[in-house]
Amino acid sequence: MRLRYSFRFQQVGNAYLGAAVGQNAHLFNGVLLLNEVGHFIISRFDELSHSDYDEQQTIALLTEALTREYEVDTPTARQSVQQVLAYLQQEGVLS
Repeated sequence: MRLRYSFRFQQVGNAYLGAAVGQNAHLFNGVLLLNEVGHFIISRFDELSHSDYDEQQTIALLTEALTREYEVDTPTARQSVQQVLAYLQQEGVLS
């Protein structure tokens, strides 16, 4: 599981807007809209996507990172990770 595009994010108030950048940016017609937690997750996901982790390993690693960064229990963190990944899938940015 990897991001199809590279994104550059800009914080606007409490939201993070992500625009595709780079060689294939013209193939993504849209903007990602994330909150602080979503931005944290996608940032860590991008770092992990350069490795050969499967989906369950990726979710576990992102969940662990989220529980270390924020005061949140594991089930809540896992649910947040799954929601962000579902959003990315819906937006067509995961391969």
